[in-house]
Amino acid sequence: MPYYRCSIFTVSGKKITLIKEAANEHELSASFNNTDQTLVKYTQVEDTSISYVKKNYSREIILEFTEIMASLLDSGLTIQDAISLCASIASDPKTLWLCKSLLRALQSGISLHEALKMHSSSFSSLYQALVKLGEQTGSVAAVFQRMGVYLRNEKKIRRKVSSVIWYPMLILTAALAGGAAIIIFIMPRMAEIYSAFRTGTDQDTVIDLANIYSSIWISFTLLALVAAGIAGCVLLRKYSPRFAYFLDYFFLKIPVFGRYIKTIQTMDFSFAMEMLTGAGVNIHTALKETASVAGNRAYSKAISNVHSMLLRGEQLSLAFSYFNEFPPYISTWIAVGERTGTVVPVFTKIREYFQEDVDRMSERLMNLLEPLFIFITGIIVLIIILQFVLPLFTLYGGLL
Repeated sequence: MPYYRCSIFTVSGKKITLIKEAANEHELSASFNNTDQTLVKYTQVEDTSISYVKKNYSREIILEFTEIMASLLDSGLTIQDAISLCASIASDPKTLWLCKSLLRALQSGISLHEALKMHSSSFSSLYQALVKLGEQTGSVAAVFQRMGVYLRNEKKIRRKVSSVIWYPMLILTAALAGGAAIIIFIMPRMAEIYSAFRTGTDQDTVIDLANIYSSIWISFTLLALVAAGIAGCVLLRKYSPRFAYFLDYFFLKIPVFGRYIKTIQTMDFSFAMEMLTGAGVNIHTALKETASVAGNRAYSKAISNVHSMLLRGEQLSLAFSYFNEFPPYISTWIAVGERTGTVVPVFTKIREYFQEDVDRMSERLMNLLEPLFIFITGIIVLIIILQFVLPLFTLYGGLL
């Protein structure tokens, strides 16, 4: 949706300038009805005109903020009161700074999801999208509860990954350090020894030494190309929607890992649909809004396509079955809901099912990661041995 830079007056006569998101000018004007603010003028601005906060908060700070807010909002406090109280009880000073920054944004008249957008380096797009939906449906407390569980699970997975990869990474670091020591200290000394023992016509040693250096440079060049390729993909995904869609579609097709991504996306989608439909929003509008929840572009486009098919009169369960981005479980359960006339509660069942599925798959992936990392580390160590150690022993044997 477009953004508008608004000039408003409060009841105390104070003039405030803020940026507000709205579908159109009529919705923008209507958003100030029944408030103590008067819209004077507005101009449409680009997304890049929004004032972003450069400070980046850690995951631990965001988790603490989310859990405190979930408890406070669940007790019936308003959003502003909850953030104000959160600032006074937070244990970390950085959480206090975050709360004060959000509170200043809210007091200027913008919504919470727009305030979170200003901290987009700290709050994920999923976080922002769910808060926006929560504000639309009046269920912000449920969103913070959901995000608290989500962030705790994410923290648990990060800890498991760290415990799995530390030993392979230790071996890999030692191997790379050994390879660097061979290049920096041993190879020059060996060259001096070969030069001292070389006869006038015997150039085999020099050629072999040159081949070793050439092999090393080729390996480092390939490594640099791989790193540049990864960095290029990250940048292209950020700035090219077409490439982002292609890459996300590819991720969904990767065995095991793709199914895990699809399961997480389905869990988030079903939670958003549960929240919207439970608040009385019809299926058509809910599908349109939840497309922004999916972090995977291919999954998001599939939701939009389902929405388009539904507008053309297609049956909801049949529309879901047309796209491989969705697990078959969704269309099956929606078909059951359509036959019983209770489609809305089905999304709760789908969310509960995929929440358990995500937990199970996380455990399986952690069990697969350890041998995978050990295998990759072994391959890299073997390459280092073949490129550095064996050729040096061969050259040393030629001098004896």
